[in-house]
Amino acid sequence: MSADKEIESEEPKRVKTKSKYGLLLKELQQFKKNRKGMVGLCMLVIAIFLAVFAPVLVFHDPLSDFSEDAYVHHPPTRAYPLGTDILGRDVYSQVVWGFRCALAISLPAAFIIGIIGTLVGLVGGYYGGIVDAVLERVCAAFLVWPQIPLAALIVYSWGSYQFQVAIILAVAFVLWPTTARAIRSEVKSLRTRAYVEAAKVAGASSFRIISTHIFPNIVHLTFLYMTMGVASALVLEAGIDFLGMGNPGVVSWGQLLSLTMTGRGAFSGWWVVIPPGVAIGYMVLSFFLMSSAWKEIINPRMEQSWF
Repeated sequence: MSADKEIESEEPKRVKTKSKYGLLLKELQQFKKNRKGMVGLCMLVIAIFLAVFAPVLVFHDPLSDFSEDAYVHHPPTRAYPLGTDILGRDVYSQVVWGFRCALAISLPAAFIIGIIGTLVGLVGGYYGGIVDAVLERVCAAFLVWPQIPLAALIVYSWGSYQFQVAIILAVAFVLWPTTARAIRSEVKSLRTRAYVEAAKVAGASSFRIISTHIFPNIVHLTFLYMTMGVASALVLEAGIDFLGMGNPGVVSWGQLLSLTMTGRGAFSGWWVVIPPGVAIGYMVLSFFLMSSAWKEIINPRMEQSWF
């Protein structure tokens, strides 16, 4: 009799463990069949390839290789396929090298956005009450600030020579509240489900309930907002660089765009404006397609819960 009880008590555990992240795995399978998402993923793979092999693909040193005076701010030629900027540096080399800066800033920023937003959303949504009220006010305080001035203030306080770390933290601090509020709404819906109530009655701790019963059911939202955060981080980083607050020793697309405002004939050199603009649009489109595909996959559940 006792053996039968042990089998009955262990069977739900096996089922629970098997299906713990079954929802996420199912959505990943659906993502593979989504053309929009796969196109975005292929674009990201190409961008990573360009970033990794940038030293081989560039024709000139993007920072220290200056052209002759006759080729300063010059249209495309055979030696300079995308022309040169007002300092005589090869635009093509800067655009290719810029993929490194874009990925090195946007991906860690998106990871931090996912961590902070998920933790705040889980705690506020599960505990409710004064904890939720305080965290909600913190989110509202960050959302009230305009994004670029707040990020610029953080970058300025760190200094331009710590630009990469500063911009990663600035982008994360500016964008995490959106993720937190979405996660919070979903958690408030999940905490009233029967299996969560049953776990409370069984004496499970809050940490166990959150980690075992709630988090696996909201991790797909974390991935969704991380992909959206990458696109926002790219635009925000380019905006900060365009304002001239970046590190002059780091090649970035925003910095290349900012040079069009300081030289002769502002914006007259299309070869300085269009290539970095297209590169920024390419990266944003890549993550937009992936996040859009992820939305399409989870949309029915989002409509039922918080959308």
